[in-house]
Amino acid sequence: MEKDNKKIEEFFYKNNEQVNNPIIKSFLSDSQNLYLVQKAILYPTEINRKLVDESFQTHYINVKKTKYVSNLIYFFSLDFDKKRRRLQNRTLLILDKGLSEKDGKTVKELVEDASTDTELDNIVGKGLLDNIEDERLLKSLQKLTIKQLQILEMIYVKELSIKEIAQTLQTTPQNISNLHRKALNKLNNSLRKKGE
Repeated sequence: MEKDNKKIEEFFYKNNEQVNNPIIKSFLSDSQNLYLVQKAILYPTEINRKLVDESFQTHYINVKKTKYVSNLIYFFSLDFDKKRRRLQNRTLLILDKGLSEKDGKTVKELVEDASTDTELDNIVGKGLLDNIEDERLLKSLQKLTIKQLQILEMIYVKELSIKEIAQTLQTTPQNISNLHRKALNKLNNSLRKKGE
């Protein structure tokens, strides 16, 4: 018995590099396969070698199948995720994006607002519109959206920074800057048309 164990140990020692191969390791981790290999080492007959060879081929095919299915699942999940993200990015609802270069209006500005003039006074306040004496400028200001008027008042009457306005209106400073720029462009265009 001890002689048999020594023979098996010598075989594994000599073939250490091959035995450390992950596929062979997984093959030998099965007690039935280990028994077949030990039997082939102790009794190296053609039948024993053939049994080990057949068992290893079956094991190898199963490993390849498992690897193939695993890769399929992995890559299909990546593709599914990419397709889902692509679809989500295609169907974004972007309300702050301009409809055209001419008027600079956004979808958000075109959505009907149920607020009345009294609500406009509460939101914007009397500060900005009350301080305007020029009739042309006042009419041009009245063409702006509530949000644009609100931002202009906060900047020029209340003297708030873009960052403070963004925090108050719970939006980004970039959005406030864009709305401010659009409001000024709208006023400029309106005043030019009236001046001609």
